[in-house]
Amino acid sequence: MKLMIKSGGSFFYDGKRCTIGAVISLKGLPYMVTVSHLFKGEGDHLTVDGMKLAVTKILKDYDLALIEIPPECIVKITELGSAAELEEAFLVNNIHIIRCRVINSGVSLLYLGFRCLDMPEPGDSGSPILQAGKVIGIISSVMLDNCMGIAISSNVLRSLG
Repeated sequence: MKLMIKSGGSFFYDGKRCTIGAVISLKGLPYMVTVSHLFKGEGDHLTVDGMKLAVTKILKDYDLALIEIPPECIVKITELGSAAELEEAFLVNNIHIIRCRVINSGVSLLYLGFRCLDMPEPGDSGSPILQAGKVIGIISSVMLDNCMGIAISSNVLRSLG
């Protein structure tokens, strides 16, 4: 049975579990979005639900990678929201949920505060950040010394279409 490819789901690259940040539609085709720092470059191969796919496009300016999903796959297009500053948010993937707070939001980045005892782990890069059940960003980096994180804003994902 095929799994649904959706935000927060997993894929495997270079022997490691990685996280799908969002599934968006570009020119009528579904694409997975995650952080590009996981990959060496365009054309890199990854595995989703037993299928081999390739990185279609790297957007270095935003640390984003786009992976075209074959039309026969079952996908759930991600509902994008807008960040509410100083409000609670959640990093969500199929391993765990981590509570955080949006400290500041710019045009392309969100600044997040985490509880120091409940920080994202290396495999969490690319995980969606949710508020009110909608994806407001994709976690890109974490600073362990001050319990902060940076996420790519959903505004960037909207601008791709």
